[in-house]
Amino acid sequence: MGESYVVELKHLRNGVGCLTVEQCSAACQAAQIALFEAGHPVSVRCEVVDQDRPLYTIVLRWMELETPSAIHSWRQRQRLGEWAAEGIAFLMVEKFTPYTIVDQAEVDTRSGEGLGIDYYLGSKEDLDCENEDDFPEHLARLEVSGILASSSGSLNARVNEKIEQSKKSDYEGTPAYIIVVEFNMPVVNFTQRMPEHDGATVSQEER
Repeated sequence: MGESYVVELKHLRNGVGCLTVEQCSAACQAAQIALFEAGHPVSVRCEVVDQDRPLYTIVLRWMELETPSAIHSWRQRQRLGEWAAEGIAFLMVEKFTPYTIVDQAEVDTRSGEGLGIDYYLGSKEDLDCENEDDFPEHLARLEVSGILASSSGSLNARVNEKIEQSKKSDYEGTPAYIIVVEFNMPVVNFTQRMPEHDGATVSQEER
């Protein structure tokens, strides 16, 4: 695992893809708080793996030390983990895939059921997020999950759970990215899989 890349959390505050600056800024704040509460300084090395297969290393950097009021704004641990992981995932998609975030997947609020994914990805080229009639095409899918502190085997279990969950929308025929962030170590699982009906699950090394 010789390659190492720098990932700056502050880039979230400019917005990502078709997501608003406000949403990305909140995800940035959550990621900074999750890393701070895990005991990491403002720069930390993070291993990126694909289901136990080492890929590369990223250096997460952030500048702000969050205020007590900001920390108290994220006391709900599940929400903190979800938003923090989304912040890291947005940056991973931007830096390591040909896509960007263009749309949030819908959930049936009555049943709580969804498509097994969180976001849709589209092309970075000629990105027009303001024209509803010509909104970016959904070219890939993204499922994200965060773990503030893992126990033995919990990361792999979460990854497997999210891989299975993403199969709900395989009928769309697009690749799915599964990004699970564990903040205590820290480590990022970054898996790409193809729709199951193709009979293939493709790792990053095979792309």
